[in-house]
Amino acid sequence: MNDFLNRAFISVSLLQWVFLVLVIIAAVWGAIQVAMTRDDAFTVIDRSKQNWLLLLGGSALGVVVLGPLISMAWIVGAVIVGIYWQDIRPSIRDVLGNAQ
Repeated sequence: MNDFLNRAFISVSLLQWVFLVLVIIAAVWGAIQVAMTRDDAFTVIDRSKQNWLLLLGGSALGVVVLGPLISMAWIVGAVIVGIYWQDIRPSIRDVLGNAQ
């Protein structure tokens, strides 16, 4: 039974590290996309480019620094990254796609 619990703990810990890395990659990739996107695209969707750049960069940094120590840090980072990828990025793509 003890061996099973050890393996289960290691599996959960490994899964948490995988999620940490995925959140970091998504935050950095999103921050790069925000930095390369025109300012007026954010104005059209009533968002601030600087705010989203700071949110995504701060999420990546917070997950790197605090993620292994405080599980709430990577959860907050994952929520911010998820909002960007599910709400902000599709809106920007629609705006830029219609700007032809």
